[in-house]
Amino acid sequence: MRSVPASSELRFLREFLARPAQIASPVASGQQLARAIASQIDLEGGNAVLELGPGTGAVTRAIRETGISDFELIAIESHKRFVALLRHQLPAVRIIEGNAFEFARLLGKEASGLRSIVSGLPVIGQPAVLREALLRDAMAALAPGNPFIQYSYSPRPPYPDLDGVRVHRARIVWFNLPPMHIWVYRQTA
Repeated sequence: MRSVPASSELRFLREFLARPAQIASPVASGQQLARAIASQIDLEGGNAVLELGPGTGAVTRAIRETGISDFELIAIESHKRFVALLRHQLPAVRIIEGNAFEFARLLGKEASGLRSIVSGLPVIGQPAVLREALLRDAMAALAPGNPFIQYSYSPRPPYPDLDGVRVHRARIVWFNLPPMHIWVYRQTA
């Protein structure tokens, strides 16, 4: 069983080739990777689950498989074609078109007490100040102790160290090419 229809995979590849600095990978997340990412979500404490950069929705579908309802899920995507695809395939999920690095501004008061944040954003290569701002916004938006999950090709944590935030590599998905690292950030106090 494939997690992403072939036509979605072609769309993803086309978007990557057109905008390689804005899309983290030439292929959409596979089912095994998507499930490994979704398994890091806090299934209990907090409000909505926020996904940053859902692309064609492979991880979004895996999040739904954990039991998170469509109405508890918000996704922010900047690419119009992906937004249209997601709105068509997942009509009950709230899909916001916009820059996911600005999620706090886009969500306003809703960016508070979140259950989990899942990010597929291409943060490696972004300026450290932008990565730090995203991590700070994520920590401020999450319910205390809840996870900010970033998946990345980098074998090193993709965000700068911040006081009061701990990071651990939750998993490496070796079957992904190249292998994908799943990093989980939480507030320590």
